[in-house]
Amino acid sequence: MAARIGTFLAAVVLLLLVATPAQAHGGASVTIHSDGLGSVWITAQWQDGHPINEPTTVTLTATDGASASVAPSVLRQTGDERGTQTYGGTLTPGSWRVSIDLGPPVNGHCQAVIPVATAAASATPTEVACLVPATSSSTAAAPSPGGGGSLAPLWFTLAGLAAAGAATTLFVRRRKRP
Repeated sequence: MAARIGTFLAAVVLLLLVATPAQAHGGASVTIHSDGLGSVWITAQWQDGHPINEPTTVTLTATDGASASVAPSVLRQTGDERGTQTYGGTLTPGSWRVSIDLGPPVNGHCQAVIPVATAAASATPTEVACLVPATSSSTAAAPSPGGGGSLAPLWFTLAGLAAAGAATTLFVRRRKRP
């Protein structure tokens, strides 16, 4: 009996260690934002509502309809509660196709057409959301703390605690027998 409980506990621990954030949180939701004047930033959260605050390399590339382009540029993480990363430059007036590539633990891609106005009076802020499915190739990292979201880790933890409690009870009862 003790061997079965030990095997169960080992399986629970292994499952908790192998799950990636994208799998644990159900993928990601990435939104590309623009103020309409050339500033671009993204917000990223897991589909269960937790912000993506794990270190994630995010690369922006952009092209307008003519000949202008932005070389791949790594966005800067702001460390806020929304998982915001910003582009350090500004896009010139025109219509831009912006591509965002997210590295581990997200491993995703998002595109948006961003209009940039010539004057503040005609600027229109833009938000385009993309869903990035959970992948098995995501790099493992600890899930973000916080409220809401999936209850699977809680159930695994409770199952592990219950198994440990049962094993302890069995051990104590066997020691008391003459």
